[in-house]
Amino acid sequence: MIIKRIEKSERLKIIDKILDLMYRIYISTNGAYPKLEWIPKEKKPKVSEENSFEKFKFYYEPFLKWRLTKELDEVFIAFENEEIIGIIALNSNVRGKSVPWVPKEYRNRDDVGFIELFAVYPKYQGRGLGSTLLDMAIRDLKRKGKKPLLTTFPDLKAVKFYKKKGGKILSTLDKYLIFEF
Repeated sequence: MIIKRIEKSERLKIIDKILDLMYRIYISTNGAYPKLEWIPKEKKPKVSEENSFEKFKFYYEPFLKWRLTKELDEVFIAFENEEIIGIIALNSNVRGKSVPWVPKEYRNRDDVGFIELFAVYPKYQGRGLGSTLLDMAIRDLKRKGKKPLLTTFPDLKAVKFYKKKGGKILSTLDKYLIFEF
């Protein structure tokens, strides 16, 4: 397994592989993650649909492109051979960015950074990859003088993992939990 930092100029070149990872996770979690919370329930791709990947791609790809090119400052990807098996990103400069899951009180602060787009393909969970990626992200943000924060949904099984890794719930925002590490 190799973890690589993906430069902004290279991110869209591998967007199909990232979409494939996120779709595999979507299927394996029965549509629980990625949440696709902006899509009405009746329009969300159903994992049993024949064309569910096309529907998933239709909704998720524009959002993913925005994140990769406009929102996220750093993206790290874990590869096993040529397959993407994990991803984590940092939003270390939130000043001036209008990101709904970043609480307003943090948007103009230079002392915080957000861990984002964190996913490990379930087949590789429980092997230390998630811990490696999360620890790397926390260290990187702290090295930059940032307080590491992470936004997630309260109903995901990842909440238990974040608590196990020392994350403390700092606050809630609408439908999100904000963790501090």
